[in-house]
Amino acid sequence: MRFLVAFVALIGYASASAIVSPLLLGANAGDVQAAAIDATVAARDAVRAVGESQARAAEAVLQHNTEAVRAVAETNRDIHENAYWNGVAASQNLVAAAQSQAAALDGVAASVRAAAIANPLAYAAPLGWAGAVPVAPYGLGVHGLGVHGLGLRAW
Repeated sequence: MRFLVAFVALIGYASASAIVSPLLLGANAGDVQAAAIDATVAARDAVRAVGESQARAAEAVLQHNTEAVRAVAETNRDIHENAYWNGVAASQNLVAAAQSQAAALDGVAASVRAAAIANPLAYAAPLGWAGAVPVAPYGLGVHGLGVHGLGLRAW
């Protein structure tokens, strides 16, 4: 037991002397200079680490913003492209509808011309007589039955 007490006392004295001895005896100049260099290097390393982490964070933000701008530009391009092609389709539908109407009117005019040629007095009688020349609807008279008929043509 005495051995154990002596051993603990020896360990306590050794650890206390390692901590306290520089304060009591003073430190030599080389140890102080080495400690100052170590502290300076550690401080520079800490500052460099902070700077590098800020640079990485700024780069991540820049990359995120670039991707967001690219995504918005692509979405806008898609929207405008769809609007353009929808406008083209609408224009083509309008042209097709106009052509259908023109063809329908041309067919009606052709049927009126055919009926007027087949029986000119039937179309002239309800509208009245202008002398000896029968008057037909839409100006179909002697000259109205010429090459162009009503003047309507398909596109």
